[in-house]
Amino acid sequence: MTSARPRRAKIKPREEAAHFSSVCKDKDGFDVKFINSYKGRGVFSCRPFQNGDFLIEYRGEVITKSERENRHTLYHNALKVFMFDFRFNGQELCVDAAKEDNSLGRFVNDDHVNPNCKMKLIKVDGKPHLCLFALKDISPGQEIAYDYSDSDWPWRCRISTETLHEDAAMTSESHCDDIQQNCKHELVSSVVPSLDKCARCRGPFAPLKWIGVRCKSEYFVLINKWCP
Repeated sequence: MTSARPRRAKIKPREEAAHFSSVCKDKDGFDVKFINSYKGRGVFSCRPFQNGDFLIEYRGEVITKSERENRHTLYHNALKVFMFDFRFNGQELCVDAAKEDNSLGRFVNDDHVNPNCKMKLIKVDGKPHLCLFALKDISPGQEIAYDYSDSDWPWRCRISTETLHEDAAMTSESHCDDIQQNCKHELVSSVVPSLDKCARCRGPFAPLKWIGVRCKSEYFVLINKWCP
């Protein structure tokens, strides 16, 4: 009678995070999907994860505080959201993930109400890495989201008022979709500084996601982390 093969020991979450960080690759089990025109794309689980599991690294260029401030003056709002500040060995550093590199971490959305993962700092070969770990069990199909910490993100203001303007917002989005075919959009600032709207058709556009917009007949000019 042959003996049963012993089960392979599960890799500890931090060890797994260190491995994927060292090889600059994302682990399997996730998919990027388009959510809507405002929120854009997000990362969703394709298999179950347990509380405490390593999920995804937030990869990018690690830069100093001074370089971060320099880029912050040059970047459009659509790029500023990719900058993650942190402290390491007494230094103020930043991970700049503005460059499109197909890594999953830059697509993970904010959820300050009910996040299912948390960003933690780990050290690999003496270098800092920012990694997401599950705060609870995650089922297949669930969106991966963490708390961005800062309280003044413009989409949070939008979400907090959506319940008061749900019907109006749906009408506006539907109207905007209809007129995009024939309107060459001219963006102007709206009442909310973080949002723009079209001067002709009044359709809303978020500069956090769009740097340039033209009507579909002339093709959209997009620089957008969420662009499907």
